[in-house]
Amino acid sequence: MSAKKRKHRFLFLNIISFKNYYGKLLFLIFFVCTLSSCRQDTFSSQLATALELAGSNRSELEKVLENYSQEENDSLKLKAAKFLICNMDVHFSYKSRTWDIFQMELDSLFRMEDQPINLEQGLEDLYCKFSNRLSNDLEFVSDLRTIRADFLIQSIDAAFSRWQNPYSSHLAFEDFCEYILPYRAGKESLSDWSQEFGTNFIPSLYERLTKENDSITAIDLCNAIKSYPYSNLSTTVSKLPDYNAHTLSIMRIGNCRQYTLQGVLAARYLSIPVAIDFTPQWATRSMGHEWNAFITHEGKPLSFGIGDNCDLGEHIEFIPDRIPPKIYRQTFAKQKQSLAMIRGSEAIPQTLASPCMKDVTMDYYSCVDVPVKFDFKASGRNKFSYLAVFDNSKWIPVCWAPIKKGMSLFENLNRNIVCLPGYYDHEEFIPAAPPVMIDSIGNIKHLKVDLQNKQDMVLSRKYQTGLVEGHCKEMVGGRFQGANRSDFSDAVDLYVIEDAPESSYQIVNVQTEKPYKYFRYLAPPKSIGTISELEVYEEDTSNKLLGEIIGTEQDLVDISKEMAFDGNPLTSFRKYGFPEVWVGLEFDRPKKIEKIVFLPGNDDNCIRDGELYELFYWNNKWVSMGKQLGSSETYKLKYENVPTNTLYLLRNLTKGKEERIFTYEKRKQVWW
Repeated sequence: MSAKKRKHRFLFLNIISFKNYYGKLLFLIFFVCTLSSCRQDTFSSQLATALELAGSNRSELEKVLENYSQEENDSLKLKAAKFLICNMDVHFSYKSRTWDIFQMELDSLFRMEDQPINLEQGLEDLYCKFSNRLSNDLEFVSDLRTIRADFLIQSIDAAFSRWQNPYSSHLAFEDFCEYILPYRAGKESLSDWSQEFGTNFIPSLYERLTKENDSITAIDLCNAIKSYPYSNLSTTVSKLPDYNAHTLSIMRIGNCRQYTLQGVLAARYLSIPVAIDFTPQWATRSMGHEWNAFITHEGKPLSFGIGDNCDLGEHIEFIPDRIPPKIYRQTFAKQKQSLAMIRGSEAIPQTLASPCMKDVTMDYYSCVDVPVKFDFKASGRNKFSYLAVFDNSKWIPVCWAPIKKGMSLFENLNRNIVCLPGYYDHEEFIPAAPPVMIDSIGNIKHLKVDLQNKQDMVLSRKYQTGLVEGHCKEMVGGRFQGANRSDFSDAVDLYVIEDAPESSYQIVNVQTEKPYKYFRYLAPPKSIGTISELEVYEEDTSNKLLGEIIGTEQDLVDISKEMAFDGNPLTSFRKYGFPEVWVGLEFDRPKKIEKIVFLPGNDDNCIRDGELYELFYWNNKWVSMGKQLGSSETYKLKYENVPTNTLYLLRNLTKGKEERIFTYEKRKQVWW
């Protein structure tokens, strides 16, 4: 079994363990929470249920309650203890001797290495070493059935001391319970996290601050948290158990989940109200994301992530093609109106299965409510419907609404997204209405395919990102020049890039009055000159011209001038910090140039010569419009008589996985 498959198997076992435990409790929790709220002063019904579910650990929890029942001054601590106990049934961790050994070896790696490439390789080696054993001794550990009285009392007392800090003293009790009181951040094993972070993380944080202690603000501290110097994102880490507090406090490489846990524990130590917010799935690309959010006095979240290079509050928008359709907050308390708490026995998607998630999209954006009328009823007795977004291969549910008379109203959606309404049955999302497009100003359009009115389409790509768009914009003002002197003092402009080109191979036919011995692409002033491919063709021939590669010298081999002529769209020439950047060819003798082909900095999702493509349109499923081979004659595909007013998807059947839905508007692909 490959390491990748073993990691997937481990993830599967993790999920199954949680489902087995959670399934036994869910109906009882749902029934009790419909009768009373955990925020009532008495907590009576839920407290009785929690104590019963605790089994043999009931006496430990009763010790905590008794401890805070002795003095009237402890009444708020008693209320806090009841809050924790009432919500403890859905919190857990995993126990594994092998996992503990793994983290000890990871500790050694972190202490020896600080170079990203060595950390990544060391982490990969550890996963290869342990991945086939990680699930062998894995045990599910329920907080309710294992937590000790002294641990919980110490945790509550420490939280109340932190609540007196100026950074959190303004918090209402309900907010204190979410941001300062909890004894855990995720599903890490229970330990004295405060001791670990106070010893390993916080001292170096204060060293990064330049202000005097009495002038340091909560925002200063959040900036110091996110400036943690070892913010190396790993491509190796899969969805394994959360690292323990010690590993989180010294971590030098991890994924977004692990860094958000590190961020929230560091903030909690400093008495700063910081949450973990997340989107289950981006609306515009694959995967979801988690980040930290500092909660201001006004209750507004300011997003940040460890190692991001943007201002507090700009973490999500820092990369322009990341648009969250919905944003949820991870909470300690069970949310009474969460789907998990009201679903009864109805199966629901894994992306919305946590009882501890709260919709906070409206705290980030000006939102839109989307009404949907379904084309047919669900096959089962479904009470809920869903909106899903495309993850480059399938539709992922990201929000839900009750069904009433064949309709649903989905509340608080972000803008500039496309989503698909449907049902959930037998662990599968079932499309049940046309896609919904919400534009940047909140206009809603239902994309019901038009099979009568058809159009011709010219396609240049199958996927788009803001990064390649940036490379294209950077080329505006760039010049292709011919010359007969090596210093280009007699240079003649053959073509000037006046508008941002498409992020695909561009063919430029030129007319020259005389031959040139030298040819170059001269990047616009103050740019880094990124270009992936450059080809030149002689007049009256189909032969690509060859010559000695010339240009701005570059010490870094992987972005040297040779990269512009290597035939690989994934490599590029560029030069940082140089006033004039250029790359070109010196021919053996003067040549009369007829055609220039160039490719902006790229991700190889453009149309390629000789590769096989297939276009699909959406009509409650993907319907093929046929296959075509890409050709270097145009580097485009042309499809005729394509249905209108719908979504499209172009797949490369030769290679690659990145594929993105688009609409076709004013003869251009518009990406969603």
